[in-house]
Amino acid sequence: LNYEVIGVKRGDIDLLNIEEVSELILSKQPDEVYHLAAYHHSSEDSVNNEVEIFKRSIDVHAISVNNLLDAIDKYKNNCRFFYASSCLIFKGSDKKLLTENSPYSFENFYAISKISGGSLIKYYRDNKKIFACSGFLFNHESSLRTENYLSKKITSFVAQVNKSSKQKLILGSLDMKVDWGYAPDYVDAFWRILQNSSPDDYIVATGVKNSIKDFVKIAFNHVNLDYRDYVIVDSNVLSRKNNTRIGSAKKLMQNTGWKPSIDFDEMVRILVDQEIESFKSI
Repeated sequence: LNYEVIGVKRGDIDLLNIEEVSELILSKQPDEVYHLAAYHHSSEDSVNNEVEIFKRSIDVHAISVNNLLDAIDKYKNNCRFFYASSCLIFKGSDKKLLTENSPYSFENFYAISKISGGSLIKYYRDNKKIFACSGFLFNHESSLRTENYLSKKITSFVAQVNKSSKQKLILGSLDMKVDWGYAPDYVDAFWRILQNSSPDDYIVATGVKNSIKDFVKIAFNHVNLDYRDYVIVDSNVLSRKNNTRIGSAKKLMQNTGWKPSIDFDEMVRILVDQEIESFKSI
């Protein structure tokens, strides 16, 4: 692809400052903007200040979105905009796949703020005619995850452990079912969504349900270890209940031709291999 990518990292500009955001859009004149910023925490993280969490969530997921869309409307109104929303805006369901029309859930500040951001997408699309799209992302994993996330916690442990080790991996649950995808595949979906002839919102998911136990077994088997020798389940490490959410990407597949390039098993093995390589370089 003949793209010049302008990466805006944390600290480069203040997305809450409308003047800085306007200057960015005015000076760079981007053809596409991908809003991937997020403020969230793992279910194993404790919540100490809900007021602060709500403020930060709204700032990142709504105020910054409005600032960018306002600047695009004023200075580059043919720019296409992608907003990374979340499956957590939907009510969980054990029995059916979630679609773009599934009912919303307002059970936490993260979901509320993401719904607010998505509402801004619709507002600018319908009222300002901006090519703005939301992607409702289900779990997507890569080696870039931080240590407080489940996938990284598992793969990092597996990459370091050996058969004589007395270390234990403590997890909050093995039974929870998750729709797990590979992050590079999801980035491909973001791009495809913005190449369509008209803007719309899409679920990005695999539609496949796997348990945490499935993830753990594949990861440990990949290094010829039995997870039962190392894993301890302690529900007390969970700070919130996680509901099952499995998505249908039928609309995305039909409209863009997207599909996952690898399956769940291969993704887990790749993540383990990447962790092993990262520890070799330390």
